[in-house]
Amino acid sequence: MNNIKERLLKTIATIEVITSKDLSKTKEKLMNEQFNLVVIGQFKRGKSSLINALLEDNIVPSSILPLTSIVTIISYSSRKKAIVKFLDNSEKQIEINEIEGYVTEKHNPKNRLNVKEVHVLHPSPYLKKGIRIIDTPGIGSVFKHNTDVAYNFLPYCDAAIFVMSPDPPLGEAEIEFLKNAKAFTEKFFFVLNKIDIVSKDELKEVIGFNKGLLKEYIESENIEIYPISAKNALKAKQTKDGGLLESSGIKELENSLDSFIQKEKGNIIAINTINALLRHINNELNAFEIQKKTQSLSLKNLQEKADKFQSFIGKVKEEAEEYEYILDKRIEKIYGELDDEIEKLKEKHLPGLIEKMQNHYNQKTKEKPSTEEFESYMTQKMNEHIMEIFNDFKKEQSESISYRVEAIYDELAKRINEKIEDIIQTASTIFDIKLNTYIDKERLTDKSYFNFMLTDQMGILNIFATTFRTKLPFFIGKKIAYRHIKNTTIELFDRHCGRVRYDLTKRVRETTFRFKDQLKDKLDLTIEAIEGALKKAIEIKKENQAKANQILKTIENNTRLLLKEKEELEKLKNKLS
Repeated sequence: MNNIKERLLKTIATIEVITSKDLSKTKEKLMNEQFNLVVIGQFKRGKSSLINALLEDNIVPSSILPLTSIVTIISYSSRKKAIVKFLDNSEKQIEINEIEGYVTEKHNPKNRLNVKEVHVLHPSPYLKKGIRIIDTPGIGSVFKHNTDVAYNFLPYCDAAIFVMSPDPPLGEAEIEFLKNAKAFTEKFFFVLNKIDIVSKDELKEVIGFNKGLLKEYIESENIEIYPISAKNALKAKQTKDGGLLESSGIKELENSLDSFIQKEKGNIIAINTINALLRHINNELNAFEIQKKTQSLSLKNLQEKADKFQSFIGKVKEEAEEYEYILDKRIEKIYGELDDEIEKLKEKHLPGLIEKMQNHYNQKTKEKPSTEEFESYMTQKMNEHIMEIFNDFKKEQSESISYRVEAIYDELAKRINEKIEDIIQTASTIFDIKLNTYIDKERLTDKSYFNFMLTDQMGILNIFATTFRTKLPFFIGKKIAYRHIKNTTIELFDRHCGRVRYDLTKRVRETTFRFKDQLKDKLDLTIEAIEGALKKAIEIKKENQAKANQILKTIENNTRLLLKEKEELEKLKNKLS
């Protein structure tokens, strides 16, 4: 993708020089796309070692104890740093070597520090390709919520690396996870790590065993397992040992990932950019054609035809505004339907949640814990129940809303494309010139973009933070807590309803704004190209013959240059398609 991106950036620069047009929006979209790579695996399979090997650095901590349910998001930056984001929306910058203190069970048991996620910024060449790595907690550990967190990110990834190891082979928890994960994504890369701890014969046996299980439970014959030694790969990269790097097996995995990224994501980004550039080129070629062919008209006749076209464009703009109004009204209807679903969620789950929290209260008070232990226990239980209810609800609503929004966008895009064809046809008729229409179908809502809300994930506030302090004697604290359980549960439930609504409507607003802006640009570019060409044609008509001939000669030269760029872009597009 990098080579293609560089090639397209050069093409953008060339077109900007030829046309004197600003293509910064097209350039920005090309540069800002991200590929989300989620790494998943059972505790102690070597996920951290694999990520470190890909990054060529010891970034992600490994531990003899399971990690907490904290997600680590690693993306590119010119310098290293880490940012811890907390459930109360505060954040703290830390050193890379301090990450362990926030994501491991040893240093942050049961997430007592209330960490939401950790963001790592790193100057890795691998990340510079536009890849963002998401490290999830190990599945199948004693902490059930760790597995839940891993599940939650599957619908939002572009590809998932599933890490296994020879000792032991695939287990029941891993198989169960993969069986359920099929409903979310089929984009798995199966990696068998730690091949340095077994012989070649043992390795062959383990690969055959795991492949057989995967074929049976994933119900696919197309299973490929990448045997690697992440430990040796990292060592080889740090010491520049080519032989060790080759034997580590990581290059084959990296090559396959690169190929997938280019095909599944990079090609889409590249084709979208090519379509935008072809649209610009087509508009400019039409403008040049108008400027050349209208020189045979008298100045008066040319002005009359320009006025006639301008009158037509006024009506087009009014219709486009009506399209946007209809779009906004249909989106508002989706918001109303979401509010109805939230009310149904309250009716279905809130009474049961209150009852569960009261039962937890009754059960825990019998043990006579300290106030601090009691507070931690109740907060943990509330967290588990809230997350279970709202993660499922949010996933269902995300899928439903994105489907409906996409259908609305599709209809608007169709109308705008028809209007662009109408503009070109009308201009061709008015000026008696053969103009070309270039219509491309927009790539609508990208699911990973629509759903990928790591920074807005729901946290849980300390359930009794406003009710009592942990230093109070327990017999006092439990009385205060009892009086507040129902109200606190209702308050937190309502707060999460608000968060989910805000999250989903914010995402719809963002995608709608982007899509409307994209279509408006497309329509405006077509109109502006013709309007600009008519203005230029009138200016040329007013020039003396020598100056007019020089301008027309430049137009002919620029036409040849743009046709050459168009040919090259179409070749690249066909190759990528």
